[in-house]
Amino acid sequence: MQNWKRAVILGSLGASAFLLLTGRRSAGAGMAVIGAAVLASEYPDQLERIVRNAPAYLERGSEIVQTVSHAAQRLARERGRASLHAIRKVEHEDFVS
Repeated sequence: MQNWKRAVILGSLGASAFLLLTGRRSAGAGMAVIGAAVLASEYPDQLERIVRNAPAYLERGSEIVQTVSHAAQRLARERGRASLHAIRKVEHEDFVS
């Protein structure tokens, strides 16, 4: 594969991931299509394999997103509890003094 094709594929897929993570879905999808099109022109059999396995990839990605979401929620709860504990401690110290 020529270097410029490799750069287009990796650049567009990287930009796609960044855009999707920052909430710009239509731009991210467009960049992914560009990368996939260049990849398909070079490796049509590989793209067919990816498309065939897409449901498994999407399922795994969904599991990862759910795990990260649950971890973030747990951290937020713990942070809230720590803040509440600190506030109660200050209130108690003021009451005791």
